Amino acid sequence: MLNYYLAEQVAKDRLNEAREMANQARLLDRARSAPEPLRVALGLALIRVGRSLAGQSAKGVTRPRRATI
Repeated sequence: MLNYYLAEQVAKDRLNEAREMANQARLLDRARSAPEPLRVALGLALIRVGRSLAGQSAKGVTRPRRATI
């Protein structure tokens, strides 16, 4: 006779172990990946600041311009 309670507990334990292993693997991957260089982070921050300072008027300027003769 199959003990359903025992089978359920074993399945829950295996799921919890798998989740813990996945979390540990995710943490290891994050630790191994190198952070972006300071110059990249600084450059992206400057771009964001520039865009916020430009405001709404700069968003309309992005349409293509035509050369006139």
